[in-house]
Amino acid sequence: MKVDIVDGPIDIGKPGKPQYRTVHKDEKMAKLRVVDVDSPKVGAECPASFKAGVRKAREENRVIKAKD
Repeated sequence: MKVDIVDGPIDIGKPGKPQYRTVHKDEKMAKLRVVDVDSPKVGAECPASFKAGVRKAREENRVIKAKD
């Protein structure tokens, strides 16, 4: 195992193109964003995936509030 000592913040770079997979459960289809933990860009892909999930949840909440 190689250990690098870094002074200062680590540059995580930009995330790659998102990858998705489709899951069928309880007669519903869901599109899941997949993060590869072995990717060298995993440090950038995790926050990007989280932000995408939050963005989608807020969008869905706006639709629900508009129906009220």
